[in-house]
Amino acid sequence: MNCCIECFRDSHIRATIEKYGSIGGCDFCSQKNIAVFDIDDTANQIAEMIISLVQMYSVSDDTNARPLKIALRDDWDIFTAGTESILALTKKLCEEAYSVDDAIFAKNVAIPRLADADFLQEFCVVRGHTWEEFSNSIKYSNRFHNLMFNAKAFASFLPILENVYPSGTKLYRARISSESNGFTHDKMSAPPPNKRTSGRINPEGVGVLYLASDPKTTLNEARATAFDYVTIGTFQNERSVKVVNLSGVGRTSPFLYSGELEEFAANRTVFQEIAAEIAKPLRRTDSPLSYLPTQYIAEFIKSQNYDGVEFASTLREGGYNLAIFNETLFVCTDTHTVEISQILYNTNPSLEA
Repeated sequence: MNCCIECFRDSHIRATIEKYGSIGGCDFCSQKNIAVFDIDDTANQIAEMIISLVQMYSVSDDTNARPLKIALRDDWDIFTAGTESILALTKKLCEEAYSVDDAIFAKNVAIPRLADADFLQEFCVVRGHTWEEFSNSIKYSNRFHNLMFNAKAFASFLPILENVYPSGTKLYRARISSESNGFTHDKMSAPPPNKRTSGRINPEGVGVLYLASDPKTTLNEARATAFDYVTIGTFQNERSVKVVNLSGVGRTSPFLYSGELEEFAANRTVFQEIAAEIAKPLRRTDSPLSYLPTQYIAEFIKSQNYDGVEFASTLREGGYNLAIFNETLFVCTDTHTVEISQILYNTNPSLEA
């Protein structure tokens, strides 16, 4: 019996099907002439992965318990199908492991260890607290040596969030200019120490070079208005740089994590909240206090000998930003200045014409 690559969103499972599968038809989603994996094969790596997920759950009467098909859909970004297809595929993959007692597929379930305070204290990045509780603690209680932050747990995730940019990678930075001739190469790097205001990555006075993946993303991030002149600088690195992709947990396979899957489960939501917070557009009315939690996270990453952090742009879909801790790692190699001729506004909710 075959499942196919399009039954899964998980990158590691898809890679397994590509490597060990063949071309054929899928018995679950009915796609033809596609990469498939024979789940009746005795060497079934996919079954081993899914069984390891299911084994975390136990039948539960807890008020937060849910049917397994819903838990697998909501707790993990593994499958592409709806809940009924998830259940059918999961039952088939777990057929041998649950041949005697298959109640887990029919009743509500939960992950017991996520309700264990001692487990969360040891393995949760915020020691069982919410990201909001941690943020408020950083802002108003203890912002330098915060006991809610579990450095060991956070560090265990960094290898699977690591991204290396080889030397010669091109990234971009924009600066709004009052003159049509814009800025020269030497004026495009991070501001001088006396003009370094705090941001989501850097405390006030600390130099960080903010770059973007492409010219349009950096233009959006600069928030220029109509008829502004904007200089766009092209930057390149002379050596490879190693960064942490803080937007990456949602797209990272839990099967690549070196610890136990329960540890991944305990922290997935927290990392998603960190990603959302660090990518949140800065507003003119923001208090510098609102930057402190993500600055704390960035400073820890810096202490682990990474060169910067990467995060998705919320101002341009598909674009991403990098904050490089050492501004000298990227050199401005070219500049060109443009004038903003028009800005189109989208509102939520939308406005009638």
